[in-house]
This record gives sequence, C-alpha cells and structure tokens, in this order.
Amino acid sequence: MPSLRNITRVSAMEPLASILTFLGTRGGIVGRSRRHWRHSSLLIKHDDARIMIDCGTDWVDRLLRVAPTTIVLTHAHPDHAQGLAKDAPCPVYASKKTLDSLKRLPIHDRREMPVRKSVMIDGVRFKAYPVQHSIRAPAVGYRVSVKGVNFFYAPDVAKLPDMLDVLRGIDVYIGDGATVARSMVRKKNGRLIGHAPITVQLGWCKLAGVQRAIFTHCGSAIVRGNARVSSAAIRRLGQEQGIDARIASDGDRFSLSGGEWRGRRCRVRNPA
Repeated sequence: MPSLRNITRVSAMEPLASILTFLGTRGGIVGRSRRHWRHSSLLIKHDDARIMIDCGTDWVDRLLRVAPTTIVLTHAHPDHAQGLAKDAPCPVYASKKTLDSLKRLPIHDRREMPVRKSVMIDGVRFKAYPVQHSIRAPAVGYRVSVKGVNFFYAPDVAKLPDMLDVLRGIDVYIGDGATVARSMVRKKNGRLIGHAPITVQLGWCKLAGVQRAIFTHCGSAIVRGNARVSSAAIRRLGQEQGIDARIASDGDRFSLSGGEWRGRRCRVRNPA
C-alpha cells in the first residue's frame, strides 16, 4: 500500500515555487492500483499555504500528514468529502448546497464558496462554476489562478454549462477520467448526470483553445488497465485534437513558475 511519507518532501522541493500534487487519482470505484490508489485530491502548495481540493473517504485519518491549511470541496459525494468524517483540521470551503449536505460532519470552520465570484484563499484565486454531474450532490468546478497560470479543475462532470466562457483563458484543464470513450451520461429531471468521456472533454478543450489536459478521478478502464497502453491512448486522443493530454497518477506533481505550466513531473516512489 502506498504511504504518505513523501508528501512533505514534495512540498520541500521548491520552497519558492507553487506546486500541484495529485495526492490521489482514483474515482469512486472499488478497484485500485498502485498508480491510482486513493480518492482523487489535488494539493496546491503556494508559499506557506497547502490547499487541498477534495477529501474523500480514503483520507480519513491521513489529514494530519497532508497538513492542509485549507480544504476546498467540489461536491458532497463520499469520494470527495467523507475524509472529513472524523475531523476537519482547517477551514473548509464549499458551495452552500454542499455544506448543507455535510451538516452532520464535524466541520467547525465552514466557509461558503459563492458561485461565479472570485475568492482569494491563501494567495490563490478560486472561482466556482456549476457543473452538471449529480442532482443529490450538486457539483462545481473551480477556475484556479496562481503564479499567472489559470487551470480548471472538474474531477466529476457530465456537462459543463457555458463551456466557452468558463474555459476562456485556461492554460490547463484537469478533468474527469471516469471513462475514456464510453458515455456514462444520462438524463434525469431534465439534467445530465454522470461522467462525460475523456473524448468529449477533449472536444471542449479544442473548442475553447485549451492546449493541455490532465485527467484524474480515474475509472475502472484506466485503473485496472495497462498503464502504458492507457497513457498512450490518451496522448493519442489528445494529439488528434491538438492537445497535450495525459493521465495523472498518485504522486504526480507539477511546478508553476513565471506564468508558465513548466510540466515538471516527478513520480514519487510511494505516492500519497
């Protein structure tokens, strides 16, 4: 089982840079692999801040090692929020609907994240946009701005309303890897729920002029499949759209510096 001992090393590598670490990249599925062991979560290390986006069940009893200064949630599904079932060691930001759904959890410092309004958190700018994914657990995606780089994080998405407006000026799209080409989208009460295939999300990126895409929240096809084959397939699908596309694995990290996505990637032997 992968351990957490390398998380602190990740943050210590470049103390003056902003670093993104994919703490976990597995979706809400039973299966897991060494590359995709824990529920999807992204850690933003910026100056002294450690902002954790999403905290699923796999993170119960592990938050002290991650040591987040702030936790931001996309929605209330267990693989994104139940890591807070025992305690929340820092402020937790989420939409009003998400906070209401999690009212039984011991979150002592709850902070409502407004929709379509910029909020500065520890020097990092967040802007929440509603995405269609679930009726019971309404989700948002986040436009995040740090070090002059803009990325959009939507680990669970069936449809992205106002897609061109939301993705305008985005340098990197970090999206839903639940399915590669097979649609997992259905309609309920006039809304789309489920997961848009990677192929569809790459189409969004092409239309919006986004040149880089990374997929997390991986589903069974990726988690249980051959890693090299899956990686090559996603790169090929991206190339067909003129996009640098890849699959994130637990422990992957990237350094943001000078307004550029430097693409510095370092595989941790025992990813978080």
